[in-house]
Amino acid sequence: MCAIEERLRPMRSRSHWSKQSRMQNEKLKKRLTELTKGSTRYGREMSLAWSIPLARMGWILFILLVAETSLWAQNVTLSAGLNMIVGRHPEAMTLADFNEDGFLDVATANRNSDDVTVLLGNGNGTFQAPISLGAGKSPMGIAAGDMDRDGHVDLVVAETQADRLVILQGRGNGLFGPLYRYPTGKGPTKVALADLDQDRDLDVVTVNSGWRGHYPPFSLAILLNQGNGQLSEARFYEQGARHGMFPTDVSVKDLNGDSLPDLTVTWSQPGWRTPNGLVTVLVNKGQGEFEPALEMRAGLTLSAVAQADFNGDKRVDLVVTSAHTDEVRVLLANQFGQYAKGQSLKTGFTPVAVAIGHLNADDASDIVVANHASSSVSVFLGMGDGTFRPAGHFAVGQMPTGLGVRDLDGDEIADIVTVNSVSNDLTILLSGRKGIPSITLSTEQLVFARQEKDAGTKTVIVSNIGLGPLRILDVELGGQAPAAFVVDDDNCRGVTLETGKWCKVHVDFTAKTPGTHHAQLIIWDNAPGSPHFIVLRGRIEG
Repeated sequence: MCAIEERLRPMRSRSHWSKQSRMQNEKLKKRLTELTKGSTRYGREMSLAWSIPLARMGWILFILLVAETSLWAQNVTLSAGLNMIVGRHPEAMTLADFNEDGFLDVATANRNSDDVTVLLGNGNGTFQAPISLGAGKSPMGIAAGDMDRDGHVDLVVAETQADRLVILQGRGNGLFGPLYRYPTGKGPTKVALADLDQDRDLDVVTVNSGWRGHYPPFSLAILLNQGNGQLSEARFYEQGARHGMFPTDVSVKDLNGDSLPDLTVTWSQPGWRTPNGLVTVLVNKGQGEFEPALEMRAGLTLSAVAQADFNGDKRVDLVVTSAHTDEVRVLLANQFGQYAKGQSLKTGFTPVAVAIGHLNADDASDIVVANHASSSVSVFLGMGDGTFRPAGHFAVGQMPTGLGVRDLDGDEIADIVTVNSVSNDLTILLSGRKGIPSITLSTEQLVFARQEKDAGTKTVIVSNIGLGPLRILDVELGGQAPAAFVVDDDNCRGVTLETGKWCKVHVDFTAKTPGTHHAQLIIWDNAPGSPHFIVLRGRIEG
């Protein structure tokens, strides 16, 4: 068993990481410079990209300041960030294919707007316009999986203020059906799904943190699936506070090779207490029953946990984020119950989420961390032997709270998504060198006026000003009176426009009834925010 020594430092003036004030960019730059010092032993000159936000209007452009450094193997490329608006104060996110088109979609849990935002993926790293779904009081955790085995992905949401769980039944088309609610412990903030009792149904684990340490008692809750998506009454573990701490996150992996998923939990102190932190392991005894097996000191103010085999020995290793010391700590498994202290890697300020993926061409697992106070992500590339090298800090939206690392554009390299609590949006950072399309329309509205003569045909020019191919999937009429208009001579539908190319859509006003007629020209495409609309208005004098 590993006991990791900590060097205590004075408590910061914050109630918890979610309330910490933003730090200045100069401090982050200084830390980046420090990270690159002393790495000349490989004799290769590489570049480090510092990304600084310039504007926030749907697209966020970044200046990449390229500085020649001696950082070895700086071989991850992230595109300029694309931001998509979601609900108010999003706390968590999940990635899955909700409409069964083969592309990953995103759902966010939005605490202040009491809803879930769903954004359907276009398959190129961009997303369609958001859809809002009611999800109860202050949702702060979310996960996705097929709970009732009907082949459609459902959403499982932690309704934090109501102390319960909500299941939104997926319909397979990006929409969701009725809500089903189940009591949990006090203030659930994290949700994980896994088959805990080996009956081929997804069960649920909730981290009941009492709204992050404010409302005890604290616990973990296990809700077993009864086979039809209905959940059993919660079983509670880790009840009460360990040394005055509350649980912050849970990871579900088989740690001892018995094919039963075990639970690894991180713990933190409330903001008004002395900094502290724990990792505990609950071993699965079968039938969804767990018992405590391990407790270890692994850092202060532990906020998140993730697990993978970092050194190729077929054992599940551990990485945790320390919000107090601004670092991630890697713990390598020697055998079940024994961990060796690995690297401590400096992150941005107040890391609150961690994910594992493959961001470059090798087979080693890489680590990505979301930094709440510095509004950034930190990337660490795995060497395959349990060690990591820093690959840069990249700006995202304001104060990220959640993180996903998956391939969003089909290039077999993982991309990064963060959900940002203050800017109320997602930031998408694409790995590799694929470009994103951007659509521009020649007008926002077409106005027709007719007395006795024909009002004439009007034209919309659709252009691609982005760097990736723009696919026009469909062109249609909608709104109040689509029958009053007709799309004539459309040469856009089904076309793929390369950068700088354009096509035309011609619209006629064909109404016979006097009065004003309103409709919309709807263009479905693979650019951010699809579909795109043009207002149609025609008037016939009576």
